[in-house]
Amino acid sequence: MPHPDRTLYQFPISHFCEKTRWNLDAKALPYGVRDLLPGAHARVTKRLTGGSVRSVPVLVDRGTPLGDSTDIALHLERAYPSAPRLIPAEGPERERVLELEAYYDETAGVHVRRWVYAKLLEDESAVKSLLFRAFPLPVRLIGRAMFPLVKKNIQRHYVQSPEQVEASWVKLLEGIERLEREIQGDPARYLVGDRLSIADITAAALYSPLMGPEGSPYAPQRGERAPRQLERVREELLARPAGQWFVRRYREDRQRLARGFSPGADAPRT
Repeated sequence: MPHPDRTLYQFPISHFCEKTRWNLDAKALPYGVRDLLPGAHARVTKRLTGGSVRSVPVLVDRGTPLGDSTDIALHLERAYPSAPRLIPAEGPERERVLELEAYYDETAGVHVRRWVYAKLLEDESAVKSLLFRAFPLPVRLIGRAMFPLVKKNIQRHYVQSPEQVEASWVKLLEGIERLEREIQGDPARYLVGDRLSIADITAAALYSPLMGPEGSPYAPQRGERAPRQLERVREELLARPAGQWFVRRYREDRQRLARGFSPGADAPRT
């Protein structure tokens, strides 16, 4: 439901929106959420931002609309410096956190999304369930009726071509290998220093569609099965330090934080 200070306009399963939810929770900032339907969402985000932003997330913080999960993170650090810091104030650690955040924002944000959507679109029932399961029944029915258009938009904007899907697989693997180097093969380590930062949140949240860890929007629900190739990748990653790191960040950091904040959701207004 709405919050007097800040409201997040989102897709429930968007990994960029998950990054911002985790960001807000980690800074102990209460907020409300408004779930938007894919496709119709652009009218809302453009209205909120004076036409400058079409995508989600959009956070309205005390009357100020902000788009892009990285811009939101930087704003929250400036606006709430006394809240738990996720970006060091200065020095080499700040530079490293920001560099890793930017790297995973691109590598995981773009390439994980493309590869996972390509696999999900091979199983129409799986992608329908995932896209609309967080909405009330009337909205789920509308979403399912709109699915041919939604599918076409996903294919055009995110998946694009088999060649790009294959290139994204190479890139997301590079991101996993870099993560394992950064943590020196130890799933208990944070990416920078000895505490959670926006770099950890970005990597874990934006790889969540690939891993589906418990507590993430991509975690399988009862009776659901991911496409077989996606299940196989998840099993293989769990045998690696990176896969274990994703699970630990959700279990030890994300779920602990989420227990303290339970934002409600209005029915989408489009």
